[in-house]
Amino acid sequence: MNMKRYAILLLILGVLKTNGFTQDYVTVQYQIKSDLDITYGSAADVAGNVRQLKMDVSYPTDDTVKSCGRPLMILVHGGAFMAGDKAEASLVTLREEFAKRGYVTASVNYRLGLFNTDKQINCNVSSLGVNWNCLNMTDSSEWYRAYYRGIQDVHGAIRYLVNNRTTYRPDANNVFVVGESAGGFIAMGVGFIDDSTEVMNNLTASMSNVNPPNKIYENACVIGLGLDTSIASMNLARPALGPYYGSLNPPLQNTYTIRGVGNFYGGAFNDIFKSHSTVTPVLYTFHQPNDLIVPFGYSRVFAGFNTCAMSFPFNCQGIISRPLMHGSKSIVDLIDTAKAKGQKVPDYLFERTTNNANCATQIANPSTAGHAYDNFTLRRNNLAKYFAPVIDTCGMNSITRPSKLISVSLSPNPLHTGENLIVYGPLEAGSTIEIFSLSGELMNAVKLENPYHQTTVAWSNTRETGVYIVRITSGESTISKRIVVLQ
Repeated sequence: MNMKRYAILLLILGVLKTNGFTQDYVTVQYQIKSDLDITYGSAADVAGNVRQLKMDVSYPTDDTVKSCGRPLMILVHGGAFMAGDKAEASLVTLREEFAKRGYVTASVNYRLGLFNTDKQINCNVSSLGVNWNCLNMTDSSEWYRAYYRGIQDVHGAIRYLVNNRTTYRPDANNVFVVGESAGGFIAMGVGFIDDSTEVMNNLTASMSNVNPPNKIYENACVIGLGLDTSIASMNLARPALGPYYGSLNPPLQNTYTIRGVGNFYGGAFNDIFKSHSTVTPVLYTFHQPNDLIVPFGYSRVFAGFNTCAMSFPFNCQGIISRPLMHGSKSIVDLIDTAKAKGQKVPDYLFERTTNNANCATQIANPSTAGHAYDNFTLRRNNLAKYFAPVIDTCGMNSITRPSKLISVSLSPNPLHTGENLIVYGPLEAGSTIEIFSLSGELMNAVKLENPYHQTTVAWSNTRETGVYIVRITSGESTISKRIVVLQ
C-alpha cells in the first residue's frame, strides 16, 4: 500500500472511530442475556384500570462496553392499539438479534384499549382474521388517544432504562425506536414529535364521557381483549392526557437523544416530520402497497380491510369512526415536500415491494398479505445497516462541522446500487467531493468550478454494497461522512 493510500486509510479509520461506527452494530456476533417482565411503571388505561407496564430486555454479555455504554433500541408491538404483546415472535427475533449486534434492546408493553361505540353494529367476517366488530369506535378520536398513550409509555420506558443504567449500560445519546403496525405509529410519534405544536391537542384534551359500549362488544372486545371485566365496570371518562412525553420516570425531558426510528407497515395521523430538535432522527420505513390494514398512501385506517368486508360475499356496512392517516408513501411525500421548501426534516430509507395481491388473493394465500414482511431477514438486516452509521458513540471527537458546512447532507443514505449520490450544502467554488472505500481506494472525485447548493456525484468504478467515506473539502474546512450502499 503506498503512503498516500495508507494516510487516507488512517483518516477513514479515525472517522469511523470518532463517529462510533463499528461492525458490532451490523454483524450478529455476541452472546446475550435476556431479563423478562421488568416493570418500568404503571398508569391508568382507557377504562380507568391501573396497568403494570412491563418490558423484556436483552443485552450482550461478551462485548467490550464503551465508557458511554451501548446503543439502546426500543421495540414496540402492533395490534391496532387493542391487542398485541412484547413477546410476539418477530419482536423476540428483533430483540435478541440486535442485542447480538451490540445493542441493549427492550421490547415493551404499553396501555391498550379504545372505547367501542354504543351502536349495535355487527358483521361476522372472521375469515379476514380481524374481529370486525371490535373496530367500531365511539368516535375517531379514540384511535389517536390510544396512540398517544402508547407514545407516553414508550418515553417512560426509555427513561426507565437511561435513568437506571448500571445493569444494562444503555447510552442515552444513542436511542433507537422500532415498531410494527400500531407500534410503527408509536415509534414515529416517539421519535418525531419534538414540539407540542405537533400534537393534535383537541384530541388529547379532556373530552366528554362516552356512552357505555353496546352489549354486543362485551365478550369479544371488552372481556376478550382484556380491557375490563365487564362494560358495567368501565370508567367512561376521557380526561386530559397530559404532555406527549408522559409522566413516568422523571426527569421528563432532555435526558436522551433519539437517533433513528424504524417503521414496519405503520403510519402517522398527522404531519410530525418537521424537526424542532438539535438532532433529527433518521427514518427507516417499510411498507407494501396492498396493505389492507394501514394504507400505503393517505386514507383511513383499515381502508382495504373495510372495502373487502363491504364487498361480496360479506356485504358488511362500513366500519365507523376511522380517522385519516398517512402510510409510508404519504409520509415520504410529506418529508420530500418540506425538504424542498428548505425545512429541516429527517433523512429516510423507504423500502417497498411490488406486491399488489388483492383482498381475495390475500385471504386465499396469506403469504401474499400486504400487512406483513415480505422478507423479514432482509428488512431487519437493512435496518441494522441503515442505523449503524448514525450511532455517535460516547459523543467524543465527533467530526466538528465548521459553520460554512453545517448544512451539508448526503441523499439518499443509504443508496441502492445504480443510484447517484446527491450532496446538499453551500459549497464554494473549488470545493472537492471525494469518495473512498474502506480500504482507502479513491472511487471518485469531483471538483466544483462554481458554488453549488446541490451536487450529483457518480461512482467511477463498479459499486459494491458496503460502507464508504465521503470527504468534502470547502475552503479551509473538511468534513467526512459515511454512506451505506445496499442492493
